[in-house]
Amino acid sequence: MKKQKKWLGIALAACTFFSPFAVAQAEEGAPAGISEEYEPTEGAPTGSLAVDPSIRSFGLRKRIQQYEAMENGKLVFRQTWPELHLDDGDGRSLLSAKNFPRLAAALEAYNYSTLQEAYRVQGPYRDAALQDYTQRKESGYADSFGHSSSECDLIVKRADSLILSFVETSWTYTGGAHGMTSLHGVNFDAATGERLSLHQVFPDAEMLVDTLIGKLYAENNPAIFFDSMESTVADGVIHDKISWVIGPRGVTFYFNPYDIAPYASGIITTAIMFDERPGQFNEKYKHGPASYCEELIRYPADTVSLTDNGMGGTDKLLASVGDETLTVTLNGKAYETPFMGTIPVTPVLVHTGDGRNYLYVDYGFASPKMGVGRQMNIYRLGADNVEFVRTTPYSFQRTVDLANTGEHWTDQWIMTDPFEFKIDDPYAIQDGKSKTHTVEIGTEGTPTFG
Repeated sequence: MKKQKKWLGIALAACTFFSPFAVAQAEEGAPAGISEEYEPTEGAPTGSLAVDPSIRSFGLRKRIQQYEAMENGKLVFRQTWPELHLDDGDGRSLLSAKNFPRLAAALEAYNYSTLQEAYRVQGPYRDAALQDYTQRKESGYADSFGHSSSECDLIVKRADSLILSFVETSWTYTGGAHGMTSLHGVNFDAATGERLSLHQVFPDAEMLVDTLIGKLYAENNPAIFFDSMESTVADGVIHDKISWVIGPRGVTFYFNPYDIAPYASGIITTAIMFDERPGQFNEKYKHGPASYCEELIRYPADTVSLTDNGMGGTDKLLASVGDETLTVTLNGKAYETPFMGTIPVTPVLVHTGDGRNYLYVDYGFASPKMGVGRQMNIYRLGADNVEFVRTTPYSFQRTVDLANTGEHWTDQWIMTDPFEFKIDDPYAIQDGKSKTHTVEIGTEGTPTFG
């Protein structure tokens, strides 16, 4: 380590890891009972002590609300904010809201606090954007900048009978050279609905600080860090202000621009896998399901584990969009496929207990030849290669006819279990909504009906 335990003797200054949402916790009490008998997920662990086949996934759906302010026919301000709900349906294997009443209540509280925060900032952001537009129009520079934005979303990293974990994403732009992106982790105990603290997962704070500082130096050029990096990390851990999420195979930490390095360094991440350092974790929270699905952040690359060999190995995976290409980057090696889609894309890692890995990338498209719609690309992930499988005319996003309602929102199914998930057919519209299919992953990695 570059400066061994320098943080121990420092009077730590406050370091704010900003979250755009206030999260309410569920009432404390005994864990909710699971009404169904657990059955192992399909597939079996191949050596990892972190794999518990009895852990089952539950269904989720997301709604993104949208508000837009217009002036003289021009968009001047856009705002989005998410809602997350447990699925009420009775699936073949997925658990549902009735199995997790405390978690369902905690999510409703979370959704309400998110809505209130969106309303709180809506007026000031809108008024500032309108004033800025008026001033630029009077000066002849009405089109010199794009619209102002306060756009929030969430990316689900894990949703099973032990943990619900997701990343809040926030993009803010109010003019100038660049906007600001930030990530913030949210973690719930699925049975109690309790918002988990970092110390419940990592009992030894001093050991965690040493591990994080050591990994940050080892995985990055040390010259990029502020002189206060070590004390900032220590303060974030000790006072539970650091941003983190529990994934299926480990915990990822996010450091936003200006937290420990300049804006140009971007968002810095590091991960501690369950099999890498099992002694650092609380026994309860160092296991994941045999089969799972994990949504990927859109930048930087996600730390994932494509094997369950018990060695704690990691892989870096990223799906990004360029000029007419969709690029999947696995461990630094890029694989490109032609792409005529629109952003943002929704990439999902699919891992089965028998060792298969796939990447589903959902996206919209708009072209003179194809029209407007949504579809998804499917890729097979090998040990050191990516293979394009096929494009399917389905989407996680639901098409909803909102004409003349005054509402602006989109629905999306969250893929959590390879052996039961929901997709929509954008071309089959019934009662103003696209047709939903419940499917499972087939031998080639594509959705199988029936």
